[in-house]
Amino acid sequence: MANLSDEQLLNDREAIRAIDPAGMGGLIESLPEQWRKAEEIARSAGLPEFERPDRVVVLGLGGSAIGGDLVRSLLEPVSPAPIAVNRDYGVPAYVDNRTLVIASSYSGGTEETLSAAREAEARGARMVAITTGGALGEMARSKGWPLVLLPGGLSPRAAIGYSFVPLLVLMERAGLCGPVGKALAETAGLLERQAARYGIAVPVDENPAKQLALELKGRLPLIYGSKGWKGTAAYRWKTQINENAKAPAAWNVFPELNHNETVGWESPDAVMRSVHLVILRDEADERRVQARIDITREIMESAVAGVTELWAEGESDVARLFSLIYPGDFVSYYLALAYRNDPTPIKMIDLLKSRLASLG
Repeated sequence: MANLSDEQLLNDREAIRAIDPAGMGGLIESLPEQWRKAEEIARSAGLPEFERPDRVVVLGLGGSAIGGDLVRSLLEPVSPAPIAVNRDYGVPAYVDNRTLVIASSYSGGTEETLSAAREAEARGARMVAITTGGALGEMARSKGWPLVLLPGGLSPRAAIGYSFVPLLVLMERAGLCGPVGKALAETAGLLERQAARYGIAVPVDENPAKQLALELKGRLPLIYGSKGWKGTAAYRWKTQINENAKAPAAWNVFPELNHNETVGWESPDAVMRSVHLVILRDEADERRVQARIDITREIMESAVAGVTELWAEGESDVARLFSLIYPGDFVSYYLALAYRNDPTPIKMIDLLKSRLASLG
């Protein structure tokens, strides 16, 4: 394996298995199956018909919070109630008995989520739990909260179908959006097509995700999206590169970045030459935003190491969102392999948790 070039390695299944013994690549490829199973679980969980809440707060961190971010950004244009994602030990002061609070922790043991859930319940909030079990599952059962029980055994970042789909179904049942079944079905089919396009068996010369990973190696990935769910997709790219590839990455959102970050492009050439810009685009973006993106690319293209654009596919916003997210999961995985990093372990996070646990 040491003698393989990066391109040879990405085409060598045996070498890939040696770097990825836990099979993160297979988990990424299986997202379409997970997606369908997540909807089955959510529909069969016996969730009540909720009276429309005044507001929704999703409790979660890391891979368990990304589903909340995605649902929030998707539904902002249509939901009659605001949706917030809470990443803290407590909850905002506005949480009360007219608030729907959804505690999402894949492991069931996220200490911030457990603390915030206890506080929200004490304030009379209507509670729902989404988890594989653990302390959160026990809390939900003991208090009689509606519970969406997920299959275990995954890294939370590889469980995005489980963190997103049940939340969207919950929003449907709470009257915050229309029926979502058609969009979920369309997205499942789109994910299958993308898995065939970007999967491990597809060689580098036919695989855009592998090609982009090789472009990103040794550079700083800078991911740009436009407002709303395109920006959330950019954030997902950033965190997947962090956790899978064990590499730094940055992200930002149009049009806000044109009011501050743009000035940073005046940095010395050596700094800018370390950047590869990835722009997540959608034909439905308004004309002025499209113009901003085009002008930004024109300005930056000669200064950075490279620019790659990805365009959303599909009819529904759900499909278009995940058409931008899913390639990033594959790119982050192939970048991990190119760096010869096992994508599964998260040693720095585990070290932090052990240090915190020692404090009691």
